[in-house]
Amino acid sequence: MSDTRRAHIHYPPGPSLMNQPTPPFNGAATALYGERGPQRSHNTGRQEPQSLADHVDAALDRVKGLGPQQKLSLHNEICRMLRDIEVIRLVAHSVRGPYGEAAVQDEGRPL
Repeated sequence: MSDTRRAHIHYPPGPSLMNQPTPPFNGAATALYGERGPQRSHNTGRQEPQSLADHVDAALDRVKGLGPQQKLSLHNEICRMLRDIEVIRLVAHSVRGPYGEAAVQDEGRPL
């Protein structure tokens, strides 16, 4: 008498997923970006300032009548002033937010 048990069990029931045709592999870049390659975003002109110097430059761009040398010297002076700890304390006191004092503590919080 022959064995009536199934030799191979497929789960989930249905056709096997093995030996299915796959698309050809065209490289890692094609796998990541598609056929057209990496695309630039369309709103690259509207970037937020990334640092204090960028904020200063954005503010100075709005001032009319400044020459390049005046703009550079004013930029350097404002950036030097913003690195001063007393100015940071003044800004924190003017904000009076819940985290204003924590932002200017010299020692920081204990670990």
